Amino acid sequence: MTKRTFVTIRQLERLFRLHLDISPKEFINVTRYRYAVDEIRQISSRKSLVDIACECCYYDHAHLANEIRKYTGSAPSDLSAR
Repeated sequence: MTKRTFVTIRQLERLFRLHLDISPKEFINVTRYRYAVDEIRQISSRKSLVDIACECCYYDHAHLANEIRKYTGSAPSDLSAR
């Protein structure tokens, strides 16, 4: 990456924190979480939580459920009812 962009990993982390106030890893986690929540809330989607977790690159459905609880304080089943 450094050879193509002339930005080291550490510089990229600093730029993320400067502009977004979060680390690149946190940005990826939030982006992945938001996509998963959108998938859960889609009424037309009949995907299971396991399918959504796999699609969003979570290790398993429990990992996804823990992330949802971390950011919202509620269970995944509560999100689909909204």
